[in-house]
Amino acid sequence: MTTTTPPPSPFGWRWIRQALALRRPQVAGVLAVTTATYAAGLVFPIALQKGVDAIVAGRAGPDVALLALVAVAAIVIEAGLSFARQGMLIRLATFLDRRISRLMFVQLMRVRIDSARFRAGDAINHFEQVRKIRDFILYQLPNLVLDTGGAIVALALTFYYDVAVGVAILIVTPFLALLARNQLSTANQKATALYAATGVRNNALSETVNGLGTVKALAIESARLRRWESVTQVVLTELAALMRISRSYILRAQIASRAVTLLVVGTGCIRMYQEHISVGDLLALQILSARFAGPILSSGDLYRLWQEVEVAIRQIGMFTALPRETAAQRPPLRTLQDSSITLHNLSFSYPGATRPALAEVTVRLPARGVIALVGRNGSGKSTLMRVLLGLQRDYEGRVEIGGRDLKDYDPRWLRSRIGTVDQDTVLYSGTVRDNLAAGPHLDDAALRKALAFARAEGIVDALPGGLNAEIAENGRPLSGGQRQRLSIARAVLRDPAIALLDEPTAFLDAEAAAELERKLVVWGQERLLILATHHLPAVRNADHVVFLDRGRLLGTGTHQDLLRASAEYDTLWREHETQRSYA
Repeated sequence: MTTTTPPPSPFGWRWIRQALALRRPQVAGVLAVTTATYAAGLVFPIALQKGVDAIVAGRAGPDVALLALVAVAAIVIEAGLSFARQGMLIRLATFLDRRISRLMFVQLMRVRIDSARFRAGDAINHFEQVRKIRDFILYQLPNLVLDTGGAIVALALTFYYDVAVGVAILIVTPFLALLARNQLSTANQKATALYAATGVRNNALSETVNGLGTVKALAIESARLRRWESVTQVVLTELAALMRISRSYILRAQIASRAVTLLVVGTGCIRMYQEHISVGDLLALQILSARFAGPILSSGDLYRLWQEVEVAIRQIGMFTALPRETAAQRPPLRTLQDSSITLHNLSFSYPGATRPALAEVTVRLPARGVIALVGRNGSGKSTLMRVLLGLQRDYEGRVEIGGRDLKDYDPRWLRSRIGTVDQDTVLYSGTVRDNLAAGPHLDDAALRKALAFARAEGIVDALPGGLNAEIAENGRPLSGGQRQRLSIARAVLRDPAIALLDEPTAFLDAEAAAELERKLVVWGQERLLILATHHLPAVRNADHVVFLDRGRLLGTGTHQDLLRASAEYDTLWREHETQRSYA
């Protein structure tokens, strides 16, 4: 049975703390500079208070000039420290972004893509949230800590100047804390709904971009636009709901901030009238009240961002905990005795399907030779290929490769021993060499030999740069047949023990397909080559034919054996002959 254990260190706040702990000197530097910024920020109101009191008392002189210089120096030093702090935060941001992105990309490479919880749009959404998490943790959150620390120090200084004003602020502080308490759960729900809606929209965008050629060919631009507007409307509705909560909080925060300022000024004026404080003290208290009210004013946007980041971290944590491709045994099997494949009552059903894609298939395939998988559309050929590659692992029955259970092998190691050509040939942006090479140490001679096998040398030589020519995503500007030839060359280059070719000549003309299939038959004698094809002439030369229909095995044997033993196979072949005679 395949294990589905989550990664050893799921993503979350604890993971972030552990990552930042790896940069303790930089974090300590940020804390030290922040503390120094606090100290520099305290100098200005004290110097201002002393200077104003000296002027009011008629003691203007060198001392006042010195206080003015101290105040200016405090401003410059505070700005310089803030600049240095930003530089440290940029380095930390780069480090944290790299680690989070790598964690997520490694998970993407290892995740089981047959998991019902894995969706391409959601994965894209997770990657888009990395910047938001990074900025919040290293910019908004430190600023909040800085402002909150400054507010606490300002409150302490307020008590130094006048206890009555400090007590008045303390009395209203609990009421400020109640501002957001009754909205936390609602905001979290809306942030979660917004995140889910954004994932759905990314799914719609991803499938439209990937299938843009089909969209244009079918002239369904209007339908895709309606779909886009529909999912976008859901996103905007959820965003508006979250913004309404944030706006309500901001309004309350503004009222609270003004109330604090009014309370400090009013109480201060009364205390000054009673001659308990001076004019300079009152000015200092006003500056300190602004520092105390600052976090209240900025908390509105931070409140909304906090909810969004909290949801993002939780969702990314769920993504990193998705089942990974792992072997059923420890340590995983990384040796292949031979290439034989045995299926014992293999059954597989896609979620929501009304009938199984494969139903109790039992067959043994030899270690060498060409095996043709034959059947009409929907017979289960491609599904069987995906099972053999380990891409569909929730099957029933048993699959053995080299006499060992498929689920005991390291999935990535086993695939590196298999050459594969899919129905939909995928080439990635990069050089031709990057798309062909299975490893970094292959020389040009090996590449050229594989290209010659697939008759793709002329294709590559015609490109500016040859093997080093850059091609765009999805292999643009190459045609379907050219991409398919490069895909065959890529499979041949590995010199695999097993080759799984799913319609490898679907984009080639009949003459080119026949020529290439003859070469594949010869190449397949030295390995196990499984060829899924609708091109029935290729079946004649196969050593063994496996005939599937609607997921069930209807017969095995040579082409001639099946013509005699299977009426369904004979009918399929007669239909092909009839179509060819009309062509």
